[in-house]
Amino acid sequence: GAAAPAGGGKAAADASPPLLPIFAGGCVGGVLQCFVVSPFELVKVHLQSSSSLPRATSGLLAGASHVYATVGVPAIWRGLGATLLRDGLPHGVWFTSYEWAKRRLAASERARTLPADVVPLSCGAFAAVVAWGVGYPADIIKTRIQMPQPAGAAPPSVLATARALLAESGGHPIRAFYRGFGLKLLRAVPMNALSFVVYERAKTAMESTWA
Repeated sequence: GAAAPAGGGKAAADASPPLLPIFAGGCVGGVLQCFVVSPFELVKVHLQSSSSLPRATSGLLAGASHVYATVGVPAIWRGLGATLLRDGLPHGVWFTSYEWAKRRLAASERARTLPADVVPLSCGAFAAVVAWGVGYPADIIKTRIQMPQPAGAAPPSVLATARALLAESGGHPIRAFYRGFGLKLLRAVPMNALSFVVYERAKTAMESTWA
C-alpha cells in the first residue's frame, strides 16, 4: 500500500481540532443507538439461553415473537439502563481513543514509512481494547439483567445486579466484571480494526470525489 503522508506530522497533529467534540459526539451516538439496539439485545440473550425456549422457536423471527409474547411489549426495554452504560460513555472513549492514537502515530517519524492501512488498523485495534475495557462490565451486567426471569419477577436493577455478580465472584471485581473479556477482544479487535480501515478508505474516496 501507499506510505503514510510524509512531513508535517507534528504540525498536523497540533493543528487538529480538540478531542472533546469527538468524545461528545461518540457519546451521543452511543446513547441514541441504545434505543434501537436494546430490544434486539434482549432477544439475543433469550435466544442464547436455549433452555428457556421451545425447540420450535429457535429461529430468529420465531424466537423474537416468543420472547416478546413471554415478557410482554413493555419489557422490551429491560436492560436499557445497562445498555446505555455500555454504549454511551464507551462510544465516546472509542472514537476519542482512535483519534488520539492516530494523531500520536502521525506525529512520529516512523509513521512516514508505514503503509497507509497500518494506521487505521493499529489505531482501531487500540480503540477497541480501550473502549471495551471501559464498557465491558456494563455488558456483563446487561446480559444478566436481560436473562429470562421467573414468571412475575421484576428484573433486577443495575446496582443490584452488580452487587450480585460481585458476591458470586467472592468479592473479586476482575472475576466478576471481566469474565470472558479475552474472548470479546478476539472478536472486537479485528472487527474494529477493519471497520476503521474501511471508514478511512471511504472517507478518502468521497473527499476525492466531492472535492
